[in-house]
Amino acid sequence: MGWWGNTTYIASGDAAAVAAELAAVFAAEGMPAIAPPPARRRLRVEPMQYENALGNDLWGAAVFPGASGWTVVQTAPLDLLGERAAGVPRMRLAELARRLGTQAFQLNVYDSTGIVLVESDAAGHVLLSGITLQGNTGADPMRWQEEALDAERLQARFRLLPFNDMIVEGDAGEDIAARLAARFGGRNAAFCDNGVSVGTLIEHTPFDAEGGRVIYARWPGATRQRYAACADWDAWRAAIASTV
Repeated sequence: MGWWGNTTYIASGDAAAVAAELAAVFAAEGMPAIAPPPARRRLRVEPMQYENALGNDLWGAAVFPGASGWTVVQTAPLDLLGERAAGVPRMRLAELARRLGTQAFQLNVYDSTGIVLVESDAAGHVLLSGITLQGNTGADPMRWQEEALDAERLQARFRLLPFNDMIVEGDAGEDIAARLAARFGGRNAAFCDNGVSVGTLIEHTPFDAEGGRVIYARWPGATRQRYAACADWDAWRAAIASTV
């Protein structure tokens, strides 16, 4: 298995404002903020790692200062900001950028080779490039979340934002991610990866990034989850079978 990453960079030097607007985006979907849940041990199969946002009752986001003028966000579920609320025409990342009145981008790496770059302008208009390369899972590699990928933009590259020097053709996804983290993550570059998502946010442990904060939001209605966390894949298969 290769490297996976889902990191969002917001063109704002005010991490507190980003966190507040992100919490407002969640609340608008009926996901009010809650106090951090008690610390727990992560199991092998976690809905917050493997299911989408609307298949989870709990969301988490780590928001922290990056380089000057930038804020970084890691989430669990991993693709939370790239997905849409039910019946909404724009993804959560675009809505967050629109609320903040600033630009943002998100790098998504799947098994080292599948790369999807999402850029949003301050009005919430989105441009995607790259390809998932996840067709062997039964998913359409030309779709990412609810968005269609463009056959003319199969190489991930910046088109809205002036950062094309950050992507070198032929680079593995983790190399691009490391370059972006070094430039936009500032003193917190070490936190610009999914270790925060599958560690801190799923285990509800303290977040050590300088100036960082964690947001949790919980669905107040009947559960939306197909399964609870499972100790192994056999337990997951049994849990899924019981819902059919």
